[in-house]
Amino acid sequence: MLASSFILSLLGTAANAAVSIYTDIPGVNAPLTTSTAPFAQSTENSAYSSLVLAAPEPPQGLQKDVPIVLSTTTPAGVSINQKGSFLGFSVELSIADAILGYNSTVLNPPLLNYLANLKERAGHGPTVRVGGNSQDESAMFPTTFTDAFGHQRMIQKWRQDNGNPTETPNINFAIELLYTMGNISALVDADWYFGLAFDQPFNDSNAMTVAKATEDILGHHLIALQLGNEPDLYAGHGRRPETYHIPEYFTEYSHFLNDLQLQNLEREKIILGPSVCCTWTTQEVLDAGYLQQFGNWINTIGVMHYPANNCGLSGVINPQDIFGNYLTHKAAQTFVDNYLTTAPSVINAGLPFVVLETNTASCGGFPGLSDSFGAALWGIDSAFALAAMNFSQVLLHVGGQSTSYNPFTPPPTNMSKSHMWTTGAIYYSTLVVAEAFGKSNASQIIDLNLPSEYQPGYAIYENGVPTRVALINFVSDASGASDYNGVISFNGGTVPDHVSVRYLESPSVSEKFNIKWAGQTMGSAIFTSDGRLTGDVETVFIPCDQTANTCTVPVKAPSVALVFLSDDALSQSSPADAASSLTFATSVYTGKGQHPIIDPAVLKTMNGDGGPGPRHTGSTS
Repeated sequence: MLASSFILSLLGTAANAAVSIYTDIPGVNAPLTTSTAPFAQSTENSAYSSLVLAAPEPPQGLQKDVPIVLSTTTPAGVSINQKGSFLGFSVELSIADAILGYNSTVLNPPLLNYLANLKERAGHGPTVRVGGNSQDESAMFPTTFTDAFGHQRMIQKWRQDNGNPTETPNINFAIELLYTMGNISALVDADWYFGLAFDQPFNDSNAMTVAKATEDILGHHLIALQLGNEPDLYAGHGRRPETYHIPEYFTEYSHFLNDLQLQNLEREKIILGPSVCCTWTTQEVLDAGYLQQFGNWINTIGVMHYPANNCGLSGVINPQDIFGNYLTHKAAQTFVDNYLTTAPSVINAGLPFVVLETNTASCGGFPGLSDSFGAALWGIDSAFALAAMNFSQVLLHVGGQSTSYNPFTPPPTNMSKSHMWTTGAIYYSTLVVAEAFGKSNASQIIDLNLPSEYQPGYAIYENGVPTRVALINFVSDASGASDYNGVISFNGGTVPDHVSVRYLESPSVSEKFNIKWAGQTMGSAIFTSDGRLTGDVETVFIPCDQTANTCTVPVKAPSVALVFLSDDALSQSSPADAASSLTFATSVYTGKGQHPIIDPAVLKTMNGDGGPGPRHTGSTS
């Protein structure tokens, strides 16, 4: 028994079942005291930067009416089947308690809402990875840690010079973290990747304990264990000798997996790797015999990729100078071009190919760029392009208070009594992609290869027929001169009598908060979101000209238009009505800075993963 816990077993079907809730875990339920730290009135943290960049000048000569000819049957070149949960989140281990919750019975309602938004659109829970740079020098302990104020913590961190430009702290974490993840799954059906320490592969007894505990506690919600994070950087960061390369990496990997064999895990194929990013390529690792040597263990091939870095390795980069690089289809094409050879190799091996960690730029991103509407457009275009390339999943990284690219950020501890969370612009990407791919788990994506790099588009097919079209306008132009019309026609068939359109809109690519998806928003400023969308849903009904066999869809500059080609496609992408929508309201405050949390008594009866009764409303890399 890994920990003394009280578990309500799952009973019956997913639609009528009790929820497994872990409580009474040693060292966790100590009384909470109140901190007397003063509330901050302002912050210099990058997560709340006030920097607004200037939007690039509109390009000239753009096409006003863009023909979009769709095949009425599945065309050659479509992707593998994709899920609505294609976009998920990667949470740095060092901040997992700030994001997930204080402990397994003190969960963060905003986080649950952010995840529930995606579940409602994708039809099943989102995917979250916990790991990152801080996983490799981590260790698990059976009880929580007492901080300087007498509070019990799941995460204990300290800093030492480890040569890492991301200034990642060393981490101890309590097994309570795994129970916290399990309870989140009970509420919103989340699936997980979890990172194992690989800093000392020949002294791996703690990592063995972590692997066994993670599988036991998360069960089928555990997708894979990530073994090592960016091993190609180990030598450069001083964590291995300068001569360290793929052969030495394979020697360590083999030793670790031999030890893991002795743990009697229920699943042998449970490892994600090789998780390289920079100085080695995934193809080089595969060509060296990675799957031949370790294939019995590998269930997912994972990569880490950022299109730029703010680490200062090549001098200071002014985000204004590179803003335009993100506002073109070339950015997404460059992303996928890195894997033109590797993606087919992975698919031919019968494995999913996952971008385990990405965002606009490593080392926290760029203020003004990574938190802009332009970043949301980049995120959507990149997600579609990667899906079309047969990646199975892409996870947006979530860092700390000094990070610009966060999809969502909790307030600093000493502001948590009076402030809410902050929604980053890139979070909207996850909503759009979830609705575009829908709930069928059979969406196949194809790049329409439209003529302008500023006006990309994609078609989504399900079961042999086109169901949705996504059209992007990267141009920032309030005059209307850069708006365009997507003129949809069917090759070999007749267009429907109407289409339905939902828009992701903002006045400018530089905007941070004045952003709406289908008429709803996630907060008008920093510290204004509880993770729930506000406002009325707006779906635009556009009649088609069946005589001309065209449907003309306006696409403003800047915006994304998601076009539903049938009422069923719209229904399959839409969340439930407000009366039954899954949301989480604050039910208890901890007393420690007055964090809003979920009452354990409420937690046991919640319906996130099928509890009985009606639904309740309620930096590093």
